[in-house]
Amino acid sequence: MKFIKIWIGCIALLFVTSAHTQTPETKHFEKDGLSFDYPANWQISDQSTGQMQLIELTQGDIVIRVRSPREWLKTPEKEAHAKKLFQDQYVNDFATQVEQAGMSPKRSAITTQIAGADAEGARVRANLDGQPGGMDSYFRIISDRLVSLSIIASEKDVLKSAAVWDAIRNSLKVEPPPQLKPSPSPKKP
Repeated sequence: MKFIKIWIGCIALLFVTSAHTQTPETKHFEKDGLSFDYPANWQISDQSTGQMQLIELTQGDIVIRVRSPREWLKTPEKEAHAKKLFQDQYVNDFATQVEQAGMSPKRSAITTQIAGADAEGARVRANLDGQPGGMDSYFRIISDRLVSLSIIASEKDVLKSAAVWDAIRNSLKVEPPPQLKPSPSPKKP
């Protein structure tokens, strides 16, 4: 009888523990070679154009953007140009908007991991009504495409959404460029 009570207690503990450790339901975004996982309770908006994929995820005042120009970057020169055009200009534009709103943005260089490798980035922070916040924006070349991942939120919300951020950046994938098939050689007579 004592054994049965202990066994029932262990099963009840197992159910309570599993209820607390379950992760929120996730969804999978996959389109045009770009894919990642995200929580089902976040809003997703595909604002892509012919030149760039732009996927925006939001919950409350938190905005996470996945941006990737569609051009394949086959040379270091193209990679440097894409970084300047799509990453550096994006961060500069954000800092300019913050300045125009009457705040004094502070910039710093940051790093993280995206899809299992190092990614460089920039942090722009300012205080709005005593609340620090701003944008963290990172980029990485994956399968010959530049991918920019950014989060715009208050410092408090950035910390609150860390698990979501980690899920997106760790699951992010870009399919490699299509391989050209060699044309068949004409048969010799």
